Amino acid sequence: MKGLVLYKIYRALSYGLSPLIHLHLRWRRFRRLEHPRRWPERLGHPSKSRFPGPLIWFHAVSLGEGMIAIPVIKQCIQNMPNLNVLVTTTTMSAL
Repeated sequence: MKGLVLYKIYRALSYGLSPLIHLHLRWRRFRRLEHPRRWPERLGHPSKSRFPGPLIWFHAVSLGEGMIAIPVIKQCIQNMPNLNVLVTTTTMSAL
C-alpha cells in the first residue's frame, strides 16, 4: 500500500512539473545541446521502428559509461545471436 501511495505522489509531481521539463528541453534545443534529428526521442517518440524479437536496452549517461557497456553488449550478443540491442545516451558526445 505504501508503494502505491508513493507512486501516486510521484505521478502527481511529474505531471505537475512536466511543463517545466518541456521548457527545459526546448531551452537545451535552442542552445543546440540536443541532436536535431533525435529531438523526438527526448519526448518519448522513437526515431526508428523496432525489430521483432528479444530486446535488451542499455542506457549510458556519458561516453565513458557507453564504452564500459561494449564488452557486456558483445557478451550478450554472443550468448543470444538473435538479440536486438538498443543503446541510448544523454550526451551528444556518446553518439
